[in-house]
Amino acid sequence: MTRSPAWHARIDVDGAVEGSGFLVADRTVLTCAHVMRYRDRAEVVFPGAPGAPDAGPIPARVVDRGAWAGGDRDRGDLAVLELDRPVDIAPAVFAALGAPYASSAPKLVAYGFPDGYGEEGVQSELRATSRQLISDEWAQLEFWRGYGQETDRGFSGAAVMLEGGGTVVGMVVAHDPVTRNGRMIPAQVLARHWAALADLVPTPGYPAEEKRRLRELVARCPALPGPLGPLVRAAAGPLGVEPPAVEPRSVWEAVWYLLSESTPGPGVLPLAELAVRLAGLAGSAGDERLARELRDWSRAHRSRHDASPPLTAPPVSEPSVPLVPPAAPSRAEHAPLAPPPLHARGRLAPAAPARRWSPILVEIRRSGADRGALLVEVSAYRDGSRRLVGQQRLAKREVRGWVLERIDDAFAEIDTEGRELIAFALPRGWLNQPVDQWTGRKSMSTPLGCVAPVVVMDHDRRASGRLQYRLKKAWDVLDRQPGSAVHRITCSGTVRPERLTVQLQDVAGPVGLTRPPKSPRDRALYGAVLDAPAPIVLWPRTGCPGGALCGASCQGEEFLNRLADQLSVLPPGELPERIFELRKRAFHHEGPDPHWAAELSFVWDDPRWFPDVARLSRSPVS
Repeated sequence: MTRSPAWHARIDVDGAVEGSGFLVADRTVLTCAHVMRYRDRAEVVFPGAPGAPDAGPIPARVVDRGAWAGGDRDRGDLAVLELDRPVDIAPAVFAALGAPYASSAPKLVAYGFPDGYGEEGVQSELRATSRQLISDEWAQLEFWRGYGQETDRGFSGAAVMLEGGGTVVGMVVAHDPVTRNGRMIPAQVLARHWAALADLVPTPGYPAEEKRRLRELVARCPALPGPLGPLVRAAAGPLGVEPPAVEPRSVWEAVWYLLSESTPGPGVLPLAELAVRLAGLAGSAGDERLARELRDWSRAHRSRHDASPPLTAPPVSEPSVPLVPPAAPSRAEHAPLAPPPLHARGRLAPAAPARRWSPILVEIRRSGADRGALLVEVSAYRDGSRRLVGQQRLAKREVRGWVLERIDDAFAEIDTEGRELIAFALPRGWLNQPVDQWTGRKSMSTPLGCVAPVVVMDHDRRASGRLQYRLKKAWDVLDRQPGSAVHRITCSGTVRPERLTVQLQDVAGPVGLTRPPKSPRDRALYGAVLDAPAPIVLWPRTGCPGGALCGASCQGEEFLNRLADQLSVLPPGELPERIFELRKRAFHHEGPDPHWAAELSFVWDDPRWFPDVARLSRSPVS
């Protein structure tokens, strides 16, 4: 004979039996809000522990309530009681969330105190009608045999447990005298209304301590304007997690939905994505400490599910390799760097990128919510999937510092199997920005481009399925090339932009220009090059002034000559590393004139290293 669990409780108010409850911690009992009505005090009795010192009655007070407002159909019919003292009774244990809806319906048991059974209580044998919830709140209960003890007054607040095992699946909340069916609030919904219960409800892949920490951080999040559904869809939808059918009414409901509806694994970590997005919103609200702690939680959560260890590379404020100034005289400064070994210098190498990258992507685009703001995201790519590291809407003056801090964070997300690569996806008008020269701390003047290879990409091209397809096809050809002959667009060229786009479709290799895109004509030429689309584009940010100022000795032509010396013997996939070395040389150059590569802009766009996901044109909560 199995003994009834001692954690079953009777709730007495003003000396009368009002309903049931169950112990979930040594001082915590759950019951229905309508059992307490609007009263704050009760006495709790544990009939399953007769004669024990803790059998009761024990005074208790209400410390939390759901959203129940007094109506029969109101949601959140939950009250949390705190006993005046802890009891030495083992609390209830919760079953797996899907347990009451197994294909062979399990027998469920509820223990209540209806009229005539106020002292010892009585049991009702039940089953769940369906896993479909009524109004996303209640599960319908019916008799196990088609008849039995009704779950009417005195059962409200009773735990519904599996007969085999005695674990809890929900709480009795209502009874229909016409159909004689009952209703329970499933454990999944109880935790939605009272966040602390999430620590006790099984959620595979999420340890209790990890849930507790996230719950505490979410409780500190500011109230967010607008609906929360888009925020959940942005975090979970690209990872294949079905978005909630009902709009979450709070940040905790959004978090709990993902906790209870998704099982984490490599590449499928929607809560990590959501935590980063919440961090961006907290940062925008001025709570940088909360933003940092949310990002820390996301990083720790991801590290538990990583198949390979993260890269603990130097932060962006420190150089990743020793920078030794060249001892050779000035002329040697411009000599080509020694090329890596090629496949016997053949004309056609095997079709496989020789280098494996560990990419970090910085995306900067105009915010749809504020014309003066920019929406900035930093992501790391690992095991072929994108991981959001930070997202925030910023004023232009705030972008540099915030991005460099998030790049530091991103190094903890990439793996050690590849070479770090920092890519900036920028609006077309920003491509001439010297992001490779961004520096970190005020006391450290090392440019970002001397810390790791830095490339830029055109954000407009990333948003175009046609151009992404063309770029991938171009790299199928580029992977087979042992060298990178530079196709020159010189100051003397007079080709029209639309014709240039067509001409460059037959060019496999880097495209070099002699001056930056400052004039309307030059911007049109650059647009034609990018729309071709040319996967690799280089130009000097301080090149030839053009027009009548371009004489017989064109500065831009000289730039292209030296560039060709450096790149012609290298396969296209190696160019980020070579540009990285050139930038280090330029940083250490001490001659009277600037190093020719000091202001080098470098578009290198290989979509295979940056697989895209469904993007938003604006912050999901703004």
